[in-house]
Amino acid sequence: MNLSRKTSSFAGLFSPGGTDKSLRTGIVRSDTDSSLSPSALNLSDNPLGLTTLSEPVSPRTPTTELVFIHGLGGGSRKTWSFSPDISHYWPLAWLPIDDDFADVRIHTFGYKADWGERRESILSIHDFGQSLLGELRNHPGIRRAATRIILVGHSMGGCVAKMAYILARQDPAAADVASRFHSMFFLGTPHRGSEMASILENMLTVAWGKKPFVADLVPNSRACASINDTFRHYAPSLRLWSFFETLPVRAAGIANRIVVEKHSAIMGYSNEEIAPMDADHRHVCKFDTTKDPNYKKLRDALATAIDDIKSLVSTACSRSDNDRAGEQDIHPRPAHPLVSDTMSPAEANLRLRSFLGIRDSYEDDDLATLHILKQPGSCQWFLEKDFFSFWKAGEGPGVLWLVGRPASGKSVLASHVIEQLRQDPQTYCSYFLCKHGEAGKSTLRDCFKSLALQMSSQDLLVREALLRLEHEGLLCDMSDDASMWRRLFTNCLFKLPSISHHCWVVDGLDECANHNQLFTKKFLAAVPDHLRLFATSRPLQEIERGVASLGPGRCSFQVLSDKDTLEDMKLFLSTRLEELGRPESPADREKMCEKILEKSSGSFLWARLVLQEFENTWTDEAMDTALQEIPADLHKLYSRMLQSVETDAQKLPLAKSILTWIALASRPLSTSELRSAVKLDVNQTLQNVAKSIPDVCGQFIFIDKDDKVHMIHETAREFLVADDEPRDRLDELERGPFVAKKEGHTRIGSLLLRYLCSEGLKSPQGQTQQSGSRPRGFARPAAAVSSVDLNLLGYASSFFSDHLYRSTSENDALAEDLVNFLQANTVLLWIERLSNTDELADVTRAATNMREYLVRRMKYIPPTHPTVRLVDQWVTDLIRVTAKFRAQLSACPSSIHCLIPPMCPSESAISRAFVKDAKRPLTASSTLTVKGVPPGTWDDCLLRLDFQKGLTTTISHGEYFFAIGMTTGLISIYDPGSIQCLRQMSHPERVRILQFSPDDTYLASCGAKYLSLWDPRSGFMTHSFPLKSTPLAMSFLEKDELLCASQSSETTHWNLTTEEQNTLSWRVNDDIAESGYLDSSHFHDVVPAQSPGRVAFLTTNNDDIPMLMAVGYRSHPIRVWNALDLRIMGICDAGIENNGVDAMIFNPNPEIPALVVSYQEGNLCVFDYVEMDLQTLRHHVYAHSFACSSDGRSLVTGSNQGLIEVFDFERDNGGLITLVPIYRSNHPLDQTIRGITFSTDGRRFMDIRGRQGRVWAPALLVRKSDGDSEGSVVDSARGDASSPLPPTPAGVVHSLGDPAITSPLQATVDGRYIIAGNSSGKVALFSTADASLVADLYQHACGTSVVDIILGEARDMIVSADDSGRILVVQLGASVSKVSGLPASQRARIVVDQRFRTAVARIVVNADGNRLLVCGRHVDELWEIPSGKVLVEKPHLDLQATVAEIAAQGASQTPSVSSTSVSTFSSGRHNSAASLAVVSHSAFPHPTTDSWFILLTGDLARIYAWSDFAEQTSHEGIRLQRPPDQWTSEPDTNWQTTSFSYHLGPGFIVELIRLSPSAPPQLYLWQARDLNPASSTLQPAPEPNLDAISPSVLQVLGTSGPSTLVFLDVNLWVCSTELRSVAVAPAPTSSVVPSRGGGGRGGFRSLGSTSTSLTRPLPPSRSTTLSLGQTTPAAPTVHARRHFFALSEWQAEGTKGRLRCTLAPVPAPPSSGRIATLGGGGCDVVFATGHNLVVIKGGFDFYENIRAPPTPLCGDGHSPRSQKGTGNEALGSASSSAGGQFVWDVVSGSMHRRLLNR
Repeated sequence: MNLSRKTSSFAGLFSPGGTDKSLRTGIVRSDTDSSLSPSALNLSDNPLGLTTLSEPVSPRTPTTELVFIHGLGGGSRKTWSFSPDISHYWPLAWLPIDDDFADVRIHTFGYKADWGERRESILSIHDFGQSLLGELRNHPGIRRAATRIILVGHSMGGCVAKMAYILARQDPAAADVASRFHSMFFLGTPHRGSEMASILENMLTVAWGKKPFVADLVPNSRACASINDTFRHYAPSLRLWSFFETLPVRAAGIANRIVVEKHSAIMGYSNEEIAPMDADHRHVCKFDTTKDPNYKKLRDALATAIDDIKSLVSTACSRSDNDRAGEQDIHPRPAHPLVSDTMSPAEANLRLRSFLGIRDSYEDDDLATLHILKQPGSCQWFLEKDFFSFWKAGEGPGVLWLVGRPASGKSVLASHVIEQLRQDPQTYCSYFLCKHGEAGKSTLRDCFKSLALQMSSQDLLVREALLRLEHEGLLCDMSDDASMWRRLFTNCLFKLPSISHHCWVVDGLDECANHNQLFTKKFLAAVPDHLRLFATSRPLQEIERGVASLGPGRCSFQVLSDKDTLEDMKLFLSTRLEELGRPESPADREKMCEKILEKSSGSFLWARLVLQEFENTWTDEAMDTALQEIPADLHKLYSRMLQSVETDAQKLPLAKSILTWIALASRPLSTSELRSAVKLDVNQTLQNVAKSIPDVCGQFIFIDKDDKVHMIHETAREFLVADDEPRDRLDELERGPFVAKKEGHTRIGSLLLRYLCSEGLKSPQGQTQQSGSRPRGFARPAAAVSSVDLNLLGYASSFFSDHLYRSTSENDALAEDLVNFLQANTVLLWIERLSNTDELADVTRAATNMREYLVRRMKYIPPTHPTVRLVDQWVTDLIRVTAKFRAQLSACPSSIHCLIPPMCPSESAISRAFVKDAKRPLTASSTLTVKGVPPGTWDDCLLRLDFQKGLTTTISHGEYFFAIGMTTGLISIYDPGSIQCLRQMSHPERVRILQFSPDDTYLASCGAKYLSLWDPRSGFMTHSFPLKSTPLAMSFLEKDELLCASQSSETTHWNLTTEEQNTLSWRVNDDIAESGYLDSSHFHDVVPAQSPGRVAFLTTNNDDIPMLMAVGYRSHPIRVWNALDLRIMGICDAGIENNGVDAMIFNPNPEIPALVVSYQEGNLCVFDYVEMDLQTLRHHVYAHSFACSSDGRSLVTGSNQGLIEVFDFERDNGGLITLVPIYRSNHPLDQTIRGITFSTDGRRFMDIRGRQGRVWAPALLVRKSDGDSEGSVVDSARGDASSPLPPTPAGVVHSLGDPAITSPLQATVDGRYIIAGNSSGKVALFSTADASLVADLYQHACGTSVVDIILGEARDMIVSADDSGRILVVQLGASVSKVSGLPASQRARIVVDQRFRTAVARIVVNADGNRLLVCGRHVDELWEIPSGKVLVEKPHLDLQATVAEIAAQGASQTPSVSSTSVSTFSSGRHNSAASLAVVSHSAFPHPTTDSWFILLTGDLARIYAWSDFAEQTSHEGIRLQRPPDQWTSEPDTNWQTTSFSYHLGPGFIVELIRLSPSAPPQLYLWQARDLNPASSTLQPAPEPNLDAISPSVLQVLGTSGPSTLVFLDVNLWVCSTELRSVAVAPAPTSSVVPSRGGGGRGGFRSLGSTSTSLTRPLPPSRSTTLSLGQTTPAAPTVHARRHFFALSEWQAEGTKGRLRCTLAPVPAPPSSGRIATLGGGGCDVVFATGHNLVVIKGGFDFYENIRAPPTPLCGDGHSPRSQKGTGNEALGSASSSAGGQFVWDVVSGSMHRRLLNR
C-alpha cells in the first residue's frame, strides 16, 4: 500500500464523517452569535467557531449552555450526523424538541483539525482550547446570562474541552466563565493518547509536514501529560462522564482495531461516571434513530446533568440566610486552590484586607448606631413606594438616589434599606456610610475598597476573583481612584455572573471629599444596569447635574420632604416622651408631640436634642419654657449648646481640647486615645471618660458601643470648626467658631511629633500592632524606657502628617518639631512601627504631606534655609525607601536600622544620618557596610533594560503590563511592579507600534506589513492581519475592536470576534464640503495631497465626545476628524513654521480638551480640540515623543538628545490651557528618546532609546490625589510655590559603553581581590576593600564576552574562556596582590591560546594545575597545561544513550542541549517506577581525591583520572537514585533548559535542580565517600533542612565550615542552614585553583551560578542553643538563618533572575587569637552589578532564625500563603524564576541580632 492510500485509509478511523466527501467541503466561518435553523442549514457546511443551533422558546430563558466539540478530522456538523440527512443531525433535530432540553441553548464548536489537509499546520490542542474559551467569553448570549456550561467532546474534542477549562481557571479575566462550567462529557477521548496517532503522525510528517495537534495525541506526549496533570487539580469542581468504545473500526487497508483503548478513554477520577458504548470510535457520537441504545444512554446522562443544574437554581432561590455563607445563588462553590480546602473565610478576609489596604472597618459599628436611633416600626413607608419596589425588583432604573436636608433622617432610612436587603436571600447587600474628614470613611477609594471587601465576604465568586488578583500580583494602585475602579470593578467584579444579585447602599455621598469624580470620571456610568445602587446625599447642585448626566432611565432621583417623615417623627417623639414619662397623660404627650413637630422643620437631630433637654425638666412649665427657648434653627441651637459649655470657665480649656481633637481627628478616636491626647494637650487626666466627656462637652459628642468618640452630627462639626481665629469668650449676639481649624491642626501636629520623639516608639510594645503580637526583625540594643502612655501611638504614627498638611505654615515651633523628628533615630523607629503594622502606605502619604507643607513653609523662610534641604531630602528618602525596600520592610521591619541605610545612596538623608563612614562618627548600631554603591543621591532612573540585538522602536503601558518592541521584531512584556521580563514574542518584522486593549486582553503589534494580536498573559498570537499601507497609529475602541490609521490616508476597523474589517479613506470624502465645519475658502485645503506624517486618536468613556483623530502633515495645519465616520471636525493651525510633526497626543481627560503637538522646529503647541484654537506655545522643547498620564494631569516629553521634562496641565487666569514644568532630568544627554509612556498610576514613566529602556520614578510624581486635597488649606495652592525647591545632585549614570561583567566572580584565598571577565573581553582585578577596579590584566578579542574563568592563585595562573570558544591560559607577572603595580604589558603572559570547536559550557582545572577539562555541547576534551595539547577527546556517549533510551520509551521530543545543561523529559519509566528521566551533563573535581574528576550525565555519574581521562568506575557507572516522587510534573515548555548546579563542601556535594521557572527547586545531598569506583548506586543523604528550604532557594552561594550551606532565597535574602546529616570532617587542603562552586578543591565551579566554599565554620546562634532543624520542648523548629538581602537591580542579564556573586573570606587578624567565621564578620559577599562590584561587609553579623511554613503547597507548587508587601517590588525576576513568593515563618522569640565581637 502506498503512502497516499494509507493516509486516506485513516479517514475511516479519525474522521467521524467517514469518507463521505459531501461532508468535507464548503467550510464556512460563522459569527459567534449566529444561529442555524434547519431551513437555513447548508448540509455540506461545517462552520468554524461557536455556532448556536437552538435557543429556548420564549418566554423560557436558558439555564444551560450545551456545547458539542468534534474531534480529529471531524467537523462541527458531520461529527454529530449519521448521514447527510438533516434529520440525523441530532443536536439540531432531536434535542431542541425534547422537553428535558427546553431550557437549554445548544451550540457546536468547529476548528481546523483536518489532518488530511495537504500542508503543515502550527495549531495545537492549546490553540483550539484557547479559541473555544474566547468564543464562550465573547458570545453575547453566554456573556450576558448566568447560565451553566456543559461541554461534550468527541475524541480530541474532549482534550480541547479540558484545555479550555484549564485556561479559564488560570486566567483571572476569565473567572466568570470558569465558575460556570458544570459538566463535561467525553466520548472516546484519548486522555492518555492513542497509538494510532503515533502512526498517523509519522506518515503525515513524511507526506505533508508536521501537525502539532496530531503529535499532541501521541501516547505519553508532553501535551497529554501536561493537560492531565493540570486538569486533575481543577476536575473536582465538575461532573464528569466518560464513554468508551467497545468495537473496532473497520477501514479499508487498515487492520480492524479499537482507536482509543479503555485505559486511555477514562481518567479514573472519583467524580467520573464511566459507561461503555456498543459502537466503534466513529459511531459513539452519531446515531440512526432516537431509539438507538447508545443515544438513549448519552441523552439520559445529559438530561441528568441538566436536571442537576435546575436543582441548583431551585436550591439557590429557596436557600435561607444560614445557607448563604460560602454559597452562590446559582453557582456552586468552585474548587480553587486559593480558597477551597486551603483557606477559611476568615483567612481570606484577612488576605483581602491586606490586599485592599483596609486597616479598620467601622461600617458595622456605624450601622449599629443608626439601628439604635431608628424607632421600631418607622421607615416602613419608604419600602411601600413604587420607585423603591421597582428598584428592589430590578424593574426600574438601577440607581435610586435620595436627597434631603441635613439631619432629616436620610442615614436612618438608609440603615433600614440595608436591613431589608439583608433579609432577602437572593440579594447580597454591601454598604458604606460616608463620614466627612474621617480616615477610611471620607473618600471614594475608601468606599470602593469597603464595598469590594463586603462583596467578597458574601459572594464566593467575588472572593475568588479578588484572591486571583492578589495571587497573580495584579495589585492596583490603591491611591488612584480611577485605577482601583478599573481593576477591581470594571475589569473584574462587574464581569461576574453573580453581579446581578448585588446591591450597594451608600449614605452621605456628599460627605466624600471627591464625590464629583463619580460623574467626571464616569464611575457611576460604568456601573452595570443589573447592579442596584441606593445613594443618599444633601441636595447639592453638582450632584443633581451629575445624576442628570447619566441620561434618562439610569437613575430614579427622589427628594425627601418633611411630609414623608412626618409619621416617623411622630412615632419617635411619642415613644421617647412615653419613656420619659413626661407629660404624664397621653393627651398631654400628644399635644407636646405636636408642638415639637411644628417647630422641628423635619429635623430629627433637633427633636432628639430637645428631648435631651426634657430629661432635666420636671414640670409642664419648665418643658414649655425649654421648648420656647430652644431655637428652631440648628445653627442657633448649636450656639445655645456652646454657651452652656462656656459658662464653666474651669472646664473650658478641657472642653476646647476635647472638641478640638474630636472635630479635627482624621478618624474617630477611642476613649483611651482621647484620654492620652488630652493629657498630652492640657496635662489633665480624664477619669471615667464615658461620663466625663458628655458632662464637659455637653451634647456635641457621643460615645458608641465600641468606645469610639464622635461628633453628634456633621453639621455640629461645621458649626464648631472654621478657619477664623478663635475667641476665648464670644458675645451672645455674635457667636463665632469655637475651634480654629488651622491653629488646631498646628497644635495637634506639634503635639504628635513631640509624642513620637518621646520614648514610646523605643519600647518593644510600641513596635507591635497589638499586645501579644511578635516584633519582626533585628533587635535594637536594650534601652531604659520610661513609663509612657502608648495608647495614642497608633494614631500619631499614621496621622501626624495629616495635621501637618492642614496646619499653618508660618508656625516656627511646628517646623522645629518636624526637624527634630527627622534628625533623630525616631524616624527609623516610626518606619519600623508602620512596617510592623503593615501600614507602609502611611509613610508615603506622610512624605507627600511634608512636601506640601514645605512648599507653603517656603513663603516664610529663604530657600537656602537648612530646614528646606533637610525636609526635602527626607521627603525623597521616605518615598524611595518605601518603594524600593517595601518587600524587605514587610519581611523584617527592623531592617530599617541596620540593613537598609547602607543600601541607600551615600548622599541621601538616611545614609548621611545612619551609616558609618570614615569621615563621620557612627550614629547607629549597624556594622554592616556596603561598598560600591554609586555616590550621589537617589537616581530618578530606577532601572535600565539593555538589549543585545536590535534597537528599541516602541513602548506601550497597559493596566497590568508594559511592552517594548524592537527592530528585530522582538516584543518583551514586563511586569510593572518588578520590572522583570515575563515573556517574549516575535513579530515577523520591525515593530512600529504597540497598543494594549483597555483591560490588557490583547496586545496589538504593528509593523509595515502585518498587524498581530497577542494574549499578553500567555504570549500566544490570537490574530494576524496583513496591512496594505504603513500604519501611523492605532487604538482599541472596545476590547474586541481595533482602529488603525495608515499613510495611505485610510482607517481600517477590525472586529476581532468576527475578524471582519472595514476600510475608509479620508482623502476622498463627499461629506467634507457639506460638513459645515469650514467655510468655502478652505475646501481646497481640507485634505493635503501628501501623505500624513503623524496620527493620534482620542478614545474616552464620555458619550458626548466622539472618537477623534488628529492628522499631521508637513507645511499644513493639523486636521481633526471624527474617527468613525470621517467627518472633518476642524483645523488646528499654530501659525508657525512647520517642517513636519514629531509627535501628537490627545489629553485623555475630557475635562482638559487638549491636543498636544510637537513640531520638528522644537515648538510644542497645545490646542483646544473643541474650539480648535491655540492655547499654549512653548519654544525649544524638541519633544521627539511624549505621553499623558492616565488622569490627564501630566505630560512627559523626551527630546532627540535624551532630555526628559514633565509638565502639568493647568489653566491660567484667562482660562487657557497651559503647561507648567515640574521636572527636568539632569542625566547626561545621550540618544534620541524613541518612545515614552506613563505607568497607570502616573508615578512612573518609561522611555526607550537605542538599545536601552529606562524606568523613571521621580519623587515629585508621588503627590496627593484629588481625594486627599483639603480645600480649606488656603495657602497650599500651587500658585504659592513660585520658588521651586533647590535642585539636588543626581546619582551617577553609567554610560552605555560600560561593559558588564559576564563571567563568574573568582575570589582570592584571602578574599582581598576578585577576578572577573566582562562583555568586552577584558579580565580585570577588583579590590573587595572598596569594590574598585584595580587593574585590567589581559584581553580576549574585542566584542567577545568572557563566560568562564578560573584563578590558580598558588601558581599565579588564570584560565578563561569566551563565548567564541577561545580559551586563554595566562601566567601572571607577579602574585595577585602585587600584579597591579607592574606595567600593563608585564601583568600577564599568555601561555595557551586555543579555540575549542564549539561553545564552551565550562572549564575545570585539576589541583596540580597541569590538566584542563573543557566541556562543550557534545564533546569533552582534556588538555595538557602549559603545552595546550589535547590529550583525549570524549563525546557525550552517556547523553546520547540516555536520550535514545528515553526516545525508545515513547518520548516525543529529543533533548535540547545548552551550555548550562540539557534536559529531556519523559513520562515513561526510567530505571525506577514513576521516575522522570532528567538528562544533564556536568563536570567537577572529585571531592576527596585530587587525581580524579566526575562527569555526571542525567542520573549516571562516572569517575575519570586527570592524567589520561581513564574511567575508574565500571561500565555501568554509578546510578544516582533520586526520589521518584519529586518528579511528577512536566517542565515548563517555555523554558528551554533545566537548571542544574552542584556545590562541593568538605565531604559532600549539594545538588540544586530546577525543572522550570514555575517549578519548585529540589536540593539533594550526596556523601562524597560514596562517590568511589566501587559504587554502583548512590542514594541521597536524608537531610530535613534541605527538604524544608528547597522551595525557597533561588541559588546556592557556597558552603562554610564542615556543615553550613549559604544560599539566596527567592526573595533575594542571603540565608544559611546547617546540614545536620554531614559528619564533621577536617578542612581540605588548599589547592592551586581556589574554590569556585562550593568546593574547596581544585577549581570546581557550580553550573549556572557561582558559589564559594569556605573552610571556616559558622558558629551556633547565641540566641538559642538549639541546632537548626531540631526541636525541643523549650524551643521550636529552626530550618535556617536569614541574614541580609540583595537588590533586584543586581540581577545579571541572561541568568533567569540569578545574581553573579561569590563569598570572599576575610581572615581574622593574627592578634585576635580567633578563627574568622561567617558569624564573626569573617566573610564578605560580592555581587556583580553591571560593570561594577558591590561588596557587603559584616552582613553575617545579623541573623534571625526562620523555618519553612507548614502550610502544604498548592497544586502549582506554590505556597498558598501570602505576605503583604512581598510582591514584585523588590523580588525582580526571582518570582518568575522561582515560581512565586516564599514566606518564611520567623521563629517566635527569635530576632535578627548583631553578634558580639569575640
